[in-house]
Amino acid sequence: MVKKFVLPNGATVLIDRMQDVRSFSLGFFVGAGSGDEPTAKQGISHFLEHVLFKRTRRRSTVQIAREIDRLGGDVDAFTTKEYTGFYVHTLDSRFPEALDLLGDVVLSPAFESVDIEMERGVILDEIREASDNPDDEVHELFVRSFWRSHPLGAPILGTAETVGSISLADLYRYYGASYRPENLIVSLAGHVPVRECLARIEALFSRRRSRPGRSGEPGRRLARPRGHQDLLLKSRRGLEQAHICLGVEGPSQASGRRFAANLLDIVLGGGMSSRLFQEVREKRGLAYSIASSLNSFRLGGYETIYAACAPKNLGRLLEVTLRELKRLKREGVRPRELAWAKENLKGNMMLSLESTVSRMSMHARHEFYFGKPASTEEMITRVEAVTSGDIAEEAERLFDGRIISMAVVGNVAKLPLTAPDFATSLN
Repeated sequence: MVKKFVLPNGATVLIDRMQDVRSFSLGFFVGAGSGDEPTAKQGISHFLEHVLFKRTRRRSTVQIAREIDRLGGDVDAFTTKEYTGFYVHTLDSRFPEALDLLGDVVLSPAFESVDIEMERGVILDEIREASDNPDDEVHELFVRSFWRSHPLGAPILGTAETVGSISLADLYRYYGASYRPENLIVSLAGHVPVRECLARIEALFSRRRSRPGRSGEPGRRLARPRGHQDLLLKSRRGLEQAHICLGVEGPSQASGRRFAANLLDIVLGGGMSSRLFQEVREKRGLAYSIASSLNSFRLGGYETIYAACAPKNLGRLLEVTLRELKRLKREGVRPRELAWAKENLKGNMMLSLESTVSRMSMHARHEFYFGKPASTEEMITRVEAVTSGDIAEEAERLFDGRIISMAVVGNVAKLPLTAPDFATSLN
């Protein structure tokens, strides 16, 4: 059972004691991501994630690096569209050192101008690397166009222009506004004593001195993102394959439709026995890989289909894919498909319980999205309750043909379909 505590300063602490492991995972999650950023400062959440590891009030860059290596295990961080996470996974005997190091990095930054310029160059290289990867590029093109009027559509890394404009003062202002205790979730899972660990976490926060600076709301009040229909082609000579990302609007994290949408996604393109993999890859050999993905956020979501194929197969691949979407909408799922999808989803849930990193992250996400940790039993019950009728309704909503968008990157001169073709194919 996950125990939840709210400290006097407003920070939330989640502790999941696991008896049969000899490790733990500790994470600090901040309720600020790329969707909270002003347009002119896109990428500042990710930039801040980088520089927090450069220097603290008690440790230099070299000291931080040495202590990470001495801990063993993993120490890492990541930025999403809605939150930023920092975590450590190591042996249970190393909890005091791990908490002291991670807490120092997240709560007591002292990065300087030289650190900013060093990491700016690293991030600009990261942006260029993502642009060189057609898989990453086609997904980025899709979401930028699909949610083009909303901050959630902006790239997590930012752009070369916005990253180039972020200053030391910008980073400290953003830190002061976002990294406040009431906007923090500390999640811990593993072989740890609950009361002792809670006391150490409380002591960590009590020792923290606030850095002078501007504070305020961590993010803006945002409306729900609205999908836009667009067909984009970025021609790139020299690529052997055309990379396709096709998508429609989907449910948010809090939506009651989420479990039906997850199961529909598995049936559609969630594995080797999925409809798209069998029809596109196995029966016709039109692509080496094809898969679907449900992307849900606090304010909205989208369902995508990604494939990579020879440019000559692009038209036929789209034709078969759209036909499968229409068939799924008209005929629904077969009982055996639904049973298989449920076992697949439940199996992934259960397997994740064996990992301290997965459990720690899951508890923080549930707290962030729903305000409470969710039990595995509760989630399995929700999965089991989904009917074939629920999935039929979800398919009708997703594939109604009104808003369907696509991005293609590859050695392609012209798209084989127009926007009206997509609508006609699904109705």
